Amino acid sequence: MKTKITFIGLFIWGISLGMYAQKDNKEWARVYVDGKFGVISNSGSEIVKPEFDVIDSYVKKAATVVKNGEVFAINEFGQRQPYIAETKGKAIPYMENNKWGLKTDKDVNLTDAKYDFIGKFDKGHAHIYVNGKMGLISEKGTEMLRPAYTLIQDFEKGKAIVLLDSLYGLVDDKGIEVITPQYHLIQRIKGNNYLIMQNGLWGVLNDRGQITVAPKYSAILKCKDGYKTFMNGKTGLLTDEGTLIFEPTYDAIYDKDNNVFIVVLDGLYGLLNKNGKQTLPPTYNYIDKFDSGRAFILHDNLWGMINAEGVELIAPQFNAIEEAKDKTYKVHKDNRQGILKRDGLMIVKPIYQDITIY
Repeated sequence: MKTKITFIGLFIWGISLGMYAQKDNKEWARVYVDGKFGVISNSGSEIVKPEFDVIDSYVKKAATVVKNGEVFAINEFGQRQPYIAETKGKAIPYMENNKWGLKTDKDVNLTDAKYDFIGKFDKGHAHIYVNGKMGLISEKGTEMLRPAYTLIQDFEKGKAIVLLDSLYGLVDDKGIEVITPQYHLIQRIKGNNYLIMQNGLWGVLNDRGQITVAPKYSAILKCKDGYKTFMNGKTGLLTDEGTLIFEPTYDAIYDKDNNVFIVVLDGLYGLLNKNGKQTLPPTYNYIDKFDSGRAFILHDNLWGMINAEGVELIAPQFNAIEEAKDKTYKVHKDNRQGILKRDGLMIVKPIYQDITIY
């Protein structure tokens, strides 16, 4: 429950601010609200109020900012520092009449000074800003993306998440809009796939913009085995890449153990294999954690044992089963004790009041 509350709280907070964490510094994050950028700490406190027209990417413990046409830098504490312009590279930003353009290191003009700011180049492109909007420009001075977006996040594997007003989309590093801004949230996951949220419902799409899981879940939360999905009070599972393992069907899912999932439905426990196929319908009152491919089961207050395939090795018949020495189990039945082998073979019938194995 604590994880779910934290996730939903951060999610709502992030959406309301248009939050964008700097990749190079885990101690602070850039935020956007009402057309202005600011910086917060990882505890949520405001380092600088949202009052900047531009806060560019964080590089070498500083970020370039623009406020009322003035360009300078701030460090991770929000303290003002001088802006150090680029002087090397294939394209060098220059300022003329309070506008920014590009020229080569040979002083050949690549583009006229018409932008409010041009950021630092990374992997052949830089952010450009005009009237509070963000775009991309190449080292040749060609606009890869016209300044139309509220925010363009850093590129990863040739794709960048973009924000337009309050909607998220996806662009590639050639300036092609892969996904028109239409989602209320996009989050990267493994395999070049993305979690998406639209109108409060979650789904998955790939980096080609194709929806692989339609937005239908009330939540998708990270777990040890991938992502748990929630719908109509039930729980399902996706892989780390967002591929469907099984739809929300069960009241609870435990972490994969011995390549099986223990699931709960209407108070009864069953098993699914690693592919999400049901191998044991919810039957037992309890299935314990697997050990060496075996797990204790409880049914009608009696204990037995199953293997990872759901086969009963020991039918529920004992008041208690406890692990003993020499790969055996001590069993209790009607105030008497006996000994079982791991495979369920009875070595000593429960006829003794006590058995102490030396």
